[in-house]
Formats: sequence, structure tokens, C-alpha cells
Amino acid sequence: MLVANRGYALKSSREGLIRALLQAGHRVVIATADDDHAHALKALGCVHEVLNFNRGGLNVAADFKAYRRLLALHRQYRPRLVHHFHAKPVILGSIAAHKVSGRACIVVNTITGLGHAFINGGWIRKLAGAGYARALHRADCTVFQNRDDRALFVEQGRVDPAQTELIVSSGVDVARFYQPPETRAELPGLRVLMVGRLLWQKGVGEFIEAARQLKPRFPEVVFALAGESDPVHPDAVPQTAIDTAVADGVIEFLGYREAIENEFARSAVFVLPSYREGVPRVILEAAAAAVPTVAADVPGTREAVVDGETGLLVAVKDASALAQALAGLLEDSGRRLALGRAAQARVAREFDIQKITDQHLALYARLGLKAEQTP
Repeated sequence: MLVANRGYALKSSREGLIRALLQAGHRVVIATADDDHAHALKALGCVHEVLNFNRGGLNVAADFKAYRRLLALHRQYRPRLVHHFHAKPVILGSIAAHKVSGRACIVVNTITGLGHAFINGGWIRKLAGAGYARALHRADCTVFQNRDDRALFVEQGRVDPAQTELIVSSGVDVARFYQPPETRAELPGLRVLMVGRLLWQKGVGEFIEAARQLKPRFPEVVFALAGESDPVHPDAVPQTAIDTAVADGVIEFLGYREAIENEFARSAVFVLPSYREGVPRVILEAAAAAVPTVAADVPGTREAVVDGETGLLVAVKDASALAQALAGLLEDSGRRLALGRAAQARVAREFDIQKITDQHLALYARLGLKAEQTP
């Protein structure tokens, strides 16, 4: 059983893993929201159980309802292995699995990144930390996607280091995003692209401000923002802020793009000023298209960008530093091409989705999952 906040998270990053499990003869249950991405996974042959998590912060009633639903699913399916992704599935799911099945169920958790609670701090961070500690000590293995998050959890005693695994990133379909590096020199105009959910912590404000600073100097450059709104999130960017930047001629707003590879193919530079990440897949997708990235120097992003080699890292929450780095690349096509080539080679070498899938399957096998154990 794979448990996640949204079907998108499983479809975009775990489809290959689900296919491999099905091919090995396992019965696979996905417990996630009722969305088109979950329906697409169901069409592969897995069972979809609708499970809704409140993503707007702490909500005792909604969180308890999700916990009871998890208990029911464990009693119904008695999974041999359950893998949780995202904070609430990890915390609530680990406790539910332990309560129903004890050690009979292999419990794997993936810390896909430390989001709003850890970025903002305060009592919410303390509460989330306590929840993680209780959950992770009940799990067989916790997968971290970057070294910073693992070091933090080990240092604070939230997880036994012997029960951790480092699998950097969720991987990327390199073939889907591939573009010959030479096409970067043939673009009809310069375009800077940011892709991400419309959250302040993704650096949307810094991107808009950097574009505002650069527009007078580079009036011909298009600064494009692609991403979906997330109004239930406590850190959501109001649509009025986006509309104002568009009306001022600072950015072009693309909204959500299903075929995002087409946007990378048209872009000279990618930007992600996020405050903290697991490992941002979108940077790896840009790299597969030979697009260099300018990003904030924060946990997770450091795994995706080698500063000065595959892109540039700048101080977090510093729009002026972001603008300065972008200006340097906009004026130097040779450096853009060199960084893009290096980024593309690295992502193919280290982050191809099949390599990441194989690491997960190897982990499951080490924990005792065998095809013949599952009907």
C-alpha cells in the first residue's frame, strides 16, 4: 500500500515503482485523494482507496478522520508493506500500521521535504517534530531525499540512523525531457522560467521581484511563471499578487502546465528560489532539457544544483542576489550552454527515474518483501 496526500505525487514520481510491483505479482493499493492522477494509476491495475488528508495545517477533526480511515484500510487489506509519502501520511500512517499490524507490516516512510511547519518554525514545528519522532521510531526504514534532512532528524533524535536510507530525489524521466544542448543557442528569444506551486515559500515573491528589477535592463526577456494555485495551503500566494505582476508587465503567468517539457524546451534559464526542498524534481527536469538553474542555496536544492557547475546558488530570500545571478547568465550564452550541458550529463548519470525505482525495490527486498508473499 502506498499512501500520499495527492494522486499527483504518486503518478509523477512513483508510477514506475507501482508498475514494477504489479509486474512482480504484488497486489498494490494506493490510498490517496480522488483525482485524475489516482484514476490513471488505477487503470494500471492497482486498487485505489480514497483517502483525504487536510493539507491546510493542523485540523484535529479532519486528521482524526484520516487516521480512522487508515486503521480501516489496514484491517481490510493487512498489507505486507506500506510506504508513506508526505508529513501527515507518514505520521498518521505509521501509527495506524503499528496499531493494527505491529511488526507484521513493513513500514517505510519517505521524507519528501520539510515544508511549511519547519520553514516557519514555532509551535507547529515542535508539534510536527514530536509527531515525526513518534512515527519514525515505529517504522522499519525512513527514506530521506537529501543529506540535510537526515542529519537534522538524526541530530534531534527523531530517527535511529541505522533505520534510515538516503535515496536522493524522486528521480526524473530523462528521456521525456531531453533536448539537445545545442538548441539552447537557437532559441528565438530569451526566456526565464519558474515552475512551482503558488506558495510564498517556493520563492514566488523573490522571482517576481527579481523580474521587476531586471525588466528595465532586459526588456526583451520574458519572465514566465508556471504553477497551480493551492488555496488550502496556509502559505498560498493570492491570485491578486500574480495578477498585479502580470498587469505591470513584469511576468507572464502560464498557470498549470501538464506538458511542462514544452516550457523547458523554450527556456534559456530555470529559476527556483524555494526556501527548502526534499530534492526539487523540477530542477532535474530542467537539467534533463539542458537548462541551467539559478536557485536558493537551501537543503534539498543543494543536491540538485552543483554551484558553478550545473547552475548557480544564491542566498535564500534575496531577490537582488537572484537578479544579479540571472543577469550574468542572460549576458553570457556560452556559460548558459556549458552549465546546461553539465546539468544534463549529471541528471542522466545520477537521477534517472529507473535508477531511483531500482533503489526502492532493492530496499523493499532487504526489508523482506518477496513477490510470493503477496497474493
